[in-house]
Amino acid sequence: MATAEKKPESLVLNSKMVEQIIHRENMGEKLKKSEKLWFTNIKGVRRANIPFAMTNDEMGEYLKCKMSVQYFAQKYCQIKREDGTIGPMTLRDYQKDVIDLYTENRFSILMASRQTGKTVSAAIVLLHFSLFNNDKGIMIVANKGKTVQEIIRKIKDIYKLVPFFLKKGVLNWNEKSITFENGCRIQTENRTKEPSIGFTIDFLYLDEFAKVPDNIVESYYGAVVPTVSSINNSKIVITSTPDGFNLFHKLLTDAERDIEDPLKNMYTAMRVYWHQVKGRMDIKMLPLAYKLREYDISLEDIIEELKSIGYNIFEKKIDKRVYQYITYDPDDDKTKIEEVRRIRLGNIPLTELFVITNWKEEETKLIGGENMFNQEYDLQFVTGDKLLFDSETMNKFKQDSVQFDWVQFNKLDRMLTLPYNQMKWIKGRPDLFDPSKMKDYHVVAAVDLGEGLGQDYSVLNIFRLMPKSKELIEKTHEKLSNVYEYFYLEQIGMARINNWSITEFAELFYCVMFELFDVEKCKCVLEYNTYGATFLSELPKIFEGKHNYSTGIFLRYKHRKDDPQLKIGMKITGGENEAAKKILVKSLQDSVRKSLIKLHNDMNINEITVFTKKETASGNFTYSCESGHDDTVMTLVSLSSVFSHVQYKNMIEDFMSKLQGEQKSVIEKYAYNKNNEDKVNYEATKSSFNKVYKGNGFGNNKGGFKPWKSSPWN
Repeated sequence: MATAEKKPESLVLNSKMVEQIIHRENMGEKLKKSEKLWFTNIKGVRRANIPFAMTNDEMGEYLKCKMSVQYFAQKYCQIKREDGTIGPMTLRDYQKDVIDLYTENRFSILMASRQTGKTVSAAIVLLHFSLFNNDKGIMIVANKGKTVQEIIRKIKDIYKLVPFFLKKGVLNWNEKSITFENGCRIQTENRTKEPSIGFTIDFLYLDEFAKVPDNIVESYYGAVVPTVSSINNSKIVITSTPDGFNLFHKLLTDAERDIEDPLKNMYTAMRVYWHQVKGRMDIKMLPLAYKLREYDISLEDIIEELKSIGYNIFEKKIDKRVYQYITYDPDDDKTKIEEVRRIRLGNIPLTELFVITNWKEEETKLIGGENMFNQEYDLQFVTGDKLLFDSETMNKFKQDSVQFDWVQFNKLDRMLTLPYNQMKWIKGRPDLFDPSKMKDYHVVAAVDLGEGLGQDYSVLNIFRLMPKSKELIEKTHEKLSNVYEYFYLEQIGMARINNWSITEFAELFYCVMFELFDVEKCKCVLEYNTYGATFLSELPKIFEGKHNYSTGIFLRYKHRKDDPQLKIGMKITGGENEAAKKILVKSLQDSVRKSLIKLHNDMNINEITVFTKKETASGNFTYSCESGHDDTVMTLVSLSSVFSHVQYKNMIEDFMSKLQGEQKSVIEKYAYNKNNEDKVNYEATKSSFNKVYKGNGFGNNKGGFKPWKSSPWN
């Protein structure tokens, strides 16, 4: 009886065998069918159903990669770098945050500048999701076919270069889709009104979301989100640059609301700006050889001179030209490009010897102008002269942004019936805000009132009076027009609530301003408008009248041009007050330019980005938010009125009388000891204030203007 022929066992590969097979293939050897590694002979694309055994070390690495996208990215993902070479990826700090945003949240939304690695970060996360899961559907949707092809191309390029033991075998590999043997599928769609039927989406990635026309994106989004959100552990990631006020803007701004805000959506939001890329702010200098010869000066001598005055210089070769770079330091003003351009070596301006520029200037010219740069890189929803502040000021706001958080106070726990978790204070700045020292602070607050029905917000915005630093005074003292500009208001707290009644908000206001602070050191600007009278009538009645409330905390203004007396609060909308609003907006711009206001709260900063100039039906113009609310911005507009107010000046005088040490000395040095002209201006100012304000009932200001005791002119 014939013996049955034994079937050959399947060849089980390992990494060493794979390396040998690849080497033999590269040498031109013909391989057995069982040794063929690649899907349709595309090198780097693993064929399905290849038996493979990992070593213990590889199994450990596999588990590390599965547990951490960042580890997978930095150890095993190779990309095309800025110099054109292929090599391991080094994640920038913000890219780590972006990856965490995508992986740690079910719904995430990112607004990112061009050329910040947004697509690469997404490609790595999508590839990781495909390699370390089973039977998952990934859908990539973008504004145009070229965009989705670029994303899937990056996924493919990264996949090809990961080690063989991390790859999953491929069943389908084309321009629009990839299917892995573990059942994970990546599919792409151009902009469309309806999602694909029959494709289960576990991970939806919507790129350049703001660029898709509203009539298309709203239909698609409305149809696809219920389908995706109904799947357990599904994910939605939205990314884009801004493009006006549309669905992307709404989703992003609603995502950025406080967790207690009833309009807060389920997305976790993040913004990434161009200047977060290391080196983008460095100063680029091209030596002009003929000028160096003309002035008989060597490049080496110039570099040594710049180093001797504190500049960090390095060299870089680009397109066969050698450039000198000055490292930008955000804490050192002399590294700003305008300051570098002012440098003179002896009598020779540095601009005579070098072409001086930076990445922003070059990219602005390349992209077609400042407005386009501001949209695509500075992430501005509107651009041009409609904006309240220029891009440099907006960047400074963003850099000064600090997290605000709730702080518990036993006194408030006892007095308030509602939870006050929407009253938030600056976090991690004990030099600026220490709950145990609040009675020592001089404080200016601004209040804007809403109806408490879930629409407009009631806002209490709180600022602490601070002396400017010695460094800032020494740099800017020639531009300061009076002694009061040696001080500024720095944001320390804010409440923003739209579901409390006027009475409930009045209770919070009283508790914060009268109980936590020393009311004798506090002043408040109240926007009177619609609910100011109600607010003022409710304050005396709160807590059954058991309180120490007095109206002296409020600053007074004329409610109409012809009012014979000043009244509590400020009217800045409607009729002749609309002109006052424009003046106050200009005052706010000037106050920020003079460093008289320093913001830290994200909500304030985000509202400023959409607070714009609008033309009215009559051909005039006004200011309001393009989208959403402007309640926090309006507190800033109101606040800008204090800098010319006598009570603010008296507050500074009181503050100065208690100030000691170097700060007091430097203020006195520059504010009072310049020349006789300052004395004349000072006396004229004093006389003017006494004429206008003496006897007008400003709290304790019965004697009018009170000059500092330390003034050499008393």
